[in-house]
Amino acid sequence: MKYMVRGFQSFHPMILLLYYIIALAGIMLYQHPVFLGVAVLLILFIHFLLDGGQELKKWRTMIIVMGVLSLILTPFFNQRGNYILFYLFEKQVVLEAVWQGVIIALTLVCILTLFLTFNMVITPDKFVFLFSKILPQWALLIMLSMRFVPLLRKRLIEIGDVQRVKGLSVTSGSLKKRAENGMLLLQTLLTWSLEESIQTADSMTARGYGLGRRSKYQPFYMKKRDWVALVFLVLAGSLVLFGWWLGDGVLTLLPILETVWLQGREWLYFFLFLIFIGFPIWTEGKEMVKWKYLRRKA
Repeated sequence: MKYMVRGFQSFHPMILLLYYIIALAGIMLYQHPVFLGVAVLLILFIHFLLDGGQELKKWRTMIIVMGVLSLILTPFFNQRGNYILFYLFEKQVVLEAVWQGVIIALTLVCILTLFLTFNMVITPDKFVFLFSKILPQWALLIMLSMRFVPLLRKRLIEIGDVQRVKGLSVTSGSLKKRAENGMLLLQTLLTWSLEESIQTADSMTARGYGLGRRSKYQPFYMKKRDWVALVFLVLAGSLVLFGWWLGDGVLTLLPILETVWLQGREWLYFFLFLIFIGFPIWTEGKEMVKWKYLRRKA
């Protein structure tokens, strides 16, 4: 039995872009540790559903380091607050600054992990489809920029492997030798990148890029499930933003520290926020259940 999986990535590019815009706005506006903590867990689970967490493993060290630094440095530099916990190097560490560090760290982790899923879901074809009519040159430039960093990282690993086979290493030997090997590695990387960029430019010129109206490599059409998803995202996203406008989902630190536990109306907007951020989990999970059921039935 043939069955086509229609998960989160199969939605129309406009639906995917709308989800990421509202999700990013919600994460930046809802400055509450409970909201952000649940958002981190949901986004990590989305990574697991999309690729088993493989992309996240490549960046986990940087994400953890940046989160921990924000968590540690914020209480050290911010000394405004009423509840003094202890003194460190003759500087007071207050409870309000600790919670602020938690919020900043969670926000940073949420944004970074969300953009990693964005790079997996919004492919170059989808990105060009979304912006080629409005800003064709900028769309191409941004697409190339998004591709540039992962490509450099891949090439750097390949060049490093070849250099180690030749006995050149940047991790062993004298400082002078390691510096020379490192400069040779960077020289090879830049030469390779510039040479390929020239080849890409010549290829685009030969294909007549920019001489006429660009045709679509892969057309995308709005289907019934896309319209249903659009209505859901607009309604749920509007309610989430309305909750922030009412002042819910934001932990007040000064002049009086608000209790971290959610109260009253905040629970409603917390579940709405949870449902919105978890939209990819619902779509991917539903298709995975269907796929396993049909495989057993077949």
